[in-house]
Amino acid sequence: MSGRVVKQWPTDLEQSFDRHPKLSYCWAHWRDGQSWEEAGAIEFMMSRIRVSPTGITDQCRTREDVIRRFETLETIWKDARSRGVIASQGELYPENFREVGGILMHLAPGGEPVFSGAGCHRFAIAMLLGSPFPAQLGCVHVSALPMLQGLRRRG
Repeated sequence: MSGRVVKQWPTDLEQSFDRHPKLSYCWAHWRDGQSWEEAGAIEFMMSRIRVSPTGITDQCRTREDVIRRFETLETIWKDARSRGVIASQGELYPENFREVGGILMHLAPGGEPVFSGAGCHRFAIAMLLGSPFPAQLGCVHVSALPMLQGLRRRG
C-alpha cells in the first residue's frame, strides 16, 4: 500500500501504541531498563516462530537467532542515541529506495500520521529519542496531500 492515495480512510490501519507488543517490550527495555527477557521480547518472538507456517519470524528460527537479533537492535539503539537520530535505510543500504524495510507511516484525514506497525523497533527508538525519523510513506488520505511537502526533508 505504499504511496496509495485514498478517499475512504481504512480505519483498520489504526492501532493503539500501548497494546502493540513490540513497542511495549522496546519501551520496557530501553526506557525502563528491563532485560529483553523481562520485557517479554524473547518469549514474544519465540511464540511467533512457533505459530509461523515457515517457522521463521523476522529472519529468526531459533532462540539463538532471536538473541542475535536483539543484540543487533542494541547496536542500532546505541548508534541512534549517539547520533541523536535513527539512520535512514538509505544510509544503511545505499541501494535502498524510499525507506523500504524501515518505518512505514500512513497519513490519515487532515494529515495525522498513523504508524503502520512496520519498523516497530526503529519507531520505538525514534519515539524514545524524541527525534524526527525517516519513514516510508504508506496510505495517504486525499485530504493529507497538502501536508506532504512539509513532512519531507532532504538528506
